[in-house]
Amino acid sequence: MKSVISGNNIVPITPGPQKKDLKPRVSKPRLSGHKRRSVWFRARSAWPYREAPVHKLVLERNRVKRDLPVPKARARWRCIGPTNIGGRLTSIVCHPKHPDRIWVGAAGGGVWQSKDAGQTWRSLWNKQDSLNIGSLAIDPAHPNVIYCGTGEANLSLDSYGGVGIYESSDGGATWKLLARASELGIPTRIGVIAVDPFDSAHLLIGGVGADESSPRSDDFGGMFVSRDRGVTWRRETFISPNNYWCHAILFHPTSPGVIFATFTEQGAKNGIWLSEDGGEHWRQPRKDLPAPENFGRTSLAISPSDPDVIYGFAQNTLSDRSDLVLGVFRSANRGERWKEIGGRHFGAEGQISYGNTIAVHPEHPNHVLCGGVDLHLTTDGGETWTRATRWNSNCGSIHYAHADHHHLLMPPTAPGRVYDPNDGGLDVSEDGGLKWCNRSKGLAVTMYYDMDVAQSNGRHFGGGAQDNGTLVTTKGRSNDHFEVLGGDGGWMIYDPADANHFYASYYNMAIHRWRNGRSRNVSPPASQDEADSTWMVYVTMDPQDPDTVFTGSTRVWRTKNDGKKWRAVSPDLDGSSISAIEVAPADSKRVYIGTENGGFFRSRDGGETWSANLASATLPGHSITRIDSTEKLGADFLFVTVANFGHSHVFCSRDGGKTWEDVDKGRLPDVPHHAVVIRPDQPQTVYVGNDAGVFVSHDFGVTWENMTQNLPNVSIVDLVLQEKDGTLSAATYGRSLWRTRI
Repeated sequence: MKSVISGNNIVPITPGPQKKDLKPRVSKPRLSGHKRRSVWFRARSAWPYREAPVHKLVLERNRVKRDLPVPKARARWRCIGPTNIGGRLTSIVCHPKHPDRIWVGAAGGGVWQSKDAGQTWRSLWNKQDSLNIGSLAIDPAHPNVIYCGTGEANLSLDSYGGVGIYESSDGGATWKLLARASELGIPTRIGVIAVDPFDSAHLLIGGVGADESSPRSDDFGGMFVSRDRGVTWRRETFISPNNYWCHAILFHPTSPGVIFATFTEQGAKNGIWLSEDGGEHWRQPRKDLPAPENFGRTSLAISPSDPDVIYGFAQNTLSDRSDLVLGVFRSANRGERWKEIGGRHFGAEGQISYGNTIAVHPEHPNHVLCGGVDLHLTTDGGETWTRATRWNSNCGSIHYAHADHHHLLMPPTAPGRVYDPNDGGLDVSEDGGLKWCNRSKGLAVTMYYDMDVAQSNGRHFGGGAQDNGTLVTTKGRSNDHFEVLGGDGGWMIYDPADANHFYASYYNMAIHRWRNGRSRNVSPPASQDEADSTWMVYVTMDPQDPDTVFTGSTRVWRTKNDGKKWRAVSPDLDGSSISAIEVAPADSKRVYIGTENGGFFRSRDGGETWSANLASATLPGHSITRIDSTEKLGADFLFVTVANFGHSHVFCSRDGGKTWEDVDKGRLPDVPHHAVVIRPDQPQTVYVGNDAGVFVSHDFGVTWENMTQNLPNVSIVDLVLQEKDGTLSAATYGRSLWRTRI
């Protein structure tokens, strides 16, 4: 139990409900491979594109570094955690002779290294063009050579793309961009890199796009081959000259030229393929396998102690079983014939397009771990199975590992050890998968949706994190964050005068309130359809009356008694989710609303009546991500930020939204903007956060400076200014929380 200091009183905080098991006994299929949060991300970072154009982000980041000055007072940013809570990891490699020496890739946080099996960590990446990692590979003949494929390949729209392949020749100390995707045409989401154990110059990569049926060449996935250590690449077209995806590649460890790979192309060429001549020719073994068109994403593992034994773990693509398990398949003769060994055990396992991994014990060919949401274990070649992890167990129990598993590694030099990168960081087993412990301490890779800082005590802050709940600290320490709500944590807001009074939320309009350390479910009484239509609700307090709170779905909800009773106070505004709410500090009767469709609405009577859309032709018609005003400038003076690409992103109104001025004018990076803060004591100073960093104007937006400084190259999704301490805090999607003095 943690504590909040309110005045001289220490009040224990009782956490609210943890993540719920949303699965029925038999999982419902998902007709889309994209996670439910994808719509929320696409509205902010991709629309009107299928995916965020990472090459444009890199160009814009470099442009503003060149064109915009930095502040004279160059205060550096420092990470304020959490370092005791993990984040989504996608990949891992281990030194072939030193099993404690590992490197992991984070979905939005770059490459990290541990020399003691995950007990301690250090970041190897900060300023690379992309920190979105899809895969890692180590050259078994030259272990100091490590390859990193950027762009997460876990088939959800918040799996952001990358820029190509990086290489390190000194064990990760330094890196160079070996192959740029925009120049060589390789995928922007590389899910696998394979190094030929008999020829270090022979590399294969597999990648995916954002849309498997996309005709655009820049959205292609597929298998690519290099014969010169990654300098040049050729796309393999034996599956199709058009778009297809490659999910797994394995070189046989003892038979030169034998390669296994898995593909999807929405048809009869899906599934497992085999080459016996180093990739010159390929064929599709089908003996005793389901119809190939039923295969979705499939992972592979080969037994080190008996390399003729191969396993596959496959997603089902049948419409009534989509994203469930098609089967676990075993071949004892190098892939010629297969046997399904999963039986009925995997009937409740799902999300196989998102989490999909399998591994074999280095000494026992019948000892296999595989899974998606949870891991499953057999020690007898599939005759019997047990559920090896239970994500809904108590955190810290021997059976607990975080949900959504993206890679498994069993080092040959440490038989019994299992490394498990997942949505919560890294879990480790030392007994082949029976007992688990978390090794994420020191990994600052948490992916935040938002944050808030208590104005009455700057040591109290927190926010909602992807699949790691709503996290807070009451001591301001990077290693002292704890979970107060489970699931994908959402908006959080502190009472400006009392750090002991705050709201937190998770997806689909679930809102909880804390007073005197105890939580209460204060979710609005919306219908299930209305709640499900909104991924994350925005929550804000009336700064003059913290018992009055606003939130919104496609319409505005308000409580005047601290969440005890809610009332819908607006009609459906424009058919899209409400994405920003501001109650003006100068006049709390003035309430402003922004929507995902780019609409802007206002109320002059505390929410009783609402205007029509005031966005005009000046606002670009994309998601309004933040609205801010300040008491000194009056309720009519507003700044807003807008998401997506292809237009200006920061606008000002001096008449309550009647007219708008573009204060960006193309000087700020043309990338999604997520936050704006007007400094209350010096209201001519405005801070904005976006996918390229943090920027400041000291003259109401006439000129801008780049104050990104030492922040990693990561999306800045929120900014909070703490007046008493004179600090500005930034939440990132992939590298935790940061703070600087202003």
